[in-house]
Formats: sequence, structure tokens, C-alpha cells
Amino acid sequence: MCGRYEFTGPIGKEFDFVQWPEVQPDLDIRPTNEAPVIMATGTSIYEVQLRHWGFIRYWPGKTGKLTKKNLINAMSESITKTRNFKKAFAERRCVIPLNAWFEWPEVPEINGGVKTKVRIFMPDRPTFGAAGIYEDTIDKETGEVTGFFSMLTVEPGQNSPIKSLHDRSPLVLPAHEYDAWLTGAPDLAESLLHPYETPGAFAYEVLR
Repeated sequence: MCGRYEFTGPIGKEFDFVQWPEVQPDLDIRPTNEAPVIMATGTSIYEVQLRHWGFIRYWPGKTGKLTKKNLINAMSESITKTRNFKKAFAERRCVIPLNAWFEWPEVPEINGGVKTKVRIFMPDRPTFGAAGIYEDTIDKETGEVTGFFSMLTVEPGQNSPIKSLHDRSPLVLPAHEYDAWLTGAPDLAESLLHPYETPGAFAYEVLR
């Protein structure tokens, strides 16, 4: 999945189970940007929080200095084992609302194979939710708390029209699985780690 998506607001009734604050529409959400995520804060209690897209990690670079990495996506196939994500998966899951995401494929059937921006959406779900995880960091000097999230990805469904666009897609959840993802035990959440296979669920448009 490429690192861009849009969220203009909770269109339709899919997210009526949570009270929405005023959220500014954003047609180009990028890594490190703030964006809304839905979290469970108690039994059948949910809230929307603005968090920054991408877990922050540091690795030694070639010079020995620490290099900052922004982990915007987490592969669902390895999330229960990956050190950077497995604790958040077990304890801190969220739903990321979006209206569409973007890819830049280079495939013959689109613009003759020239790299072209496409918008991927769900015709029957104008706002839909992707599986996410979250964490907080605390500044050691100021005590300030900053919230982050990362989006889970899967391989597109075998018969999906978006399969040729990219080898990864957001892990889109059916609306009836939101509660299981947000509040279920880790083994229940793990059972949801699979592509969205509903025929005709996704479509795309070429952007010029």
C-alpha cells in the first residue's frame, strides 16, 4: 500500500456508533500527518482521537548514528511476531476511517504503463474502516504525550480488481467486525487477518 489516503468525514451511517468531533476534511493524508482513529475506551464505549500516522523507531545507520524510521504500515502476516507491532496488536487496536486510498501503478492497462495515480474506493461503503494499532510516546523532558497509529496491510483478494495495482492493500474490516477488532481477545483479532473477498467491493478511478 502506498502512503496516501483520504478522509473527508463519516459519510453514511457506518460510524454512527461513535460521537464525532469536528474533523477537517483531508484529501491527502500522508505519513506523520494527524488523522482520526476510533478506539475502545470501555465496554461498548468508543471515541475518536487524532493521532500521527506511523510508529516512530530508530535504527543505527551506516555512520553509527540513529536513523529515524516512520512505520506507517504493519504486515498482517507477521504482526503477532514482529517486535515493533506485536504488543500493540495484542493490547491496542483501532479502526482507521477512510474514504479512499491511492496507488501509483505502472501497469499496461492504465495509461499505457506510465506511472499514474489511481484512487481506490468502495462503491457501497463511502466511508469504511481499516484495521489499525496505536501507541503513545512520552517526552522524557517535557512529559508530553504524543499518539501514533499504524495501518495493517494484506495481499488483495484473489479476485479483486485492485490486485494488479499493488501487492498490498489496507486490511479493510466489515462493519460488523469493528467491535471484535477493537475489544476482542488477540486470538479473535487474529482470525480477522485476511483479505476482504466480497465480490465487487472495490473499484478504482484513474486521476489525471
